[in-house]
Amino acid sequence: MSNKTIIITGATDGIGLEAATKIAALGNQVGLVGRNPEKGIKAMESISSLTGNDKLNFFQADLSLISEINKLSVEIENKYSKVDVLLNNAGGANKNKIITSEGLEQTFATNQMNYFTLTTNLMDILSASKGSRVVNVASNAHIGASINFDNINAEKGYSFWKAYCISKLMNIMFTYRLAEMQDKVTINALHPGFVDTNIGGNEGSVIKRIVKFGSKLFARTVENGADSSIYLSTSDEVENISGKYFFKCKPIKSSKASYDKNQWNKVWSLCESYKEQLS
Repeated sequence: MSNKTIIITGATDGIGLEAATKIAALGNQVGLVGRNPEKGIKAMESISSLTGNDKLNFFQADLSLISEINKLSVEIENKYSKVDVLLNNAGGANKNKIITSEGLEQTFATNQMNYFTLTTNLMDILSASKGSRVVNVASNAHIGASINFDNINAEKGYSFWKAYCISKLMNIMFTYRLAEMQDKVTINALHPGFVDTNIGGNEGSVIKRIVKFGSKLFARTVENGADSSIYLSTSDEVENISGKYFFKCKPIKSSKASYDKNQWNKVWSLCESYKEQLS
């Protein structure tokens, strides 16, 4: 795929920046979404320098807030007549419990409500483009996780690792549920591997140590971690494949819990309710 319009969230560093660079190198028009305008400008300068492609735009948004995602969606629709691929890559984890100004636990808000809101907001413009795709970056961290729907916003206690794992399980359930609903857009999820990225942000040394230990143990570089994101966004081989979970550009099985359709529906209803309340 070339000469396509591809939106990438969390595109100013790590896996997102690597994916944006490789996707731009194929001649595509790329919309980079990030929170920091300075990093956005640097990312575009780097990509343009490396690829010779200047068909780049940066969109600034705090993806933990529904209001900002709604604003972002309008900006994207105003900028582009069509969107061929939405690569939901932005995510994070917080050492301590943080409740956003909209009342949501921040890991859930950033990792799942972000994916749900932006994807459903852009579904009309995605559906208008033949062969369009949604690609959701999840994680094998979802294995072993289960969702306590009475503790979505850490009402009964908070563990940063559990919150992260549950959000990644929700990503996969959302992917499977949406894939069953859609016949015009393909929707797939992926595990990037354990990669040394900025997922912990500035939230303290515990997360940093876990990520760095995991990245050394499993030895996936940022370049390798971006492989499935790039493949699912651009390869003709997956043109008609939907509702799958990938690792190293191959479909794999996700956890047993992730195939529970009753849970899919509960996740969907939960996200839909929050989106309606906060829009």
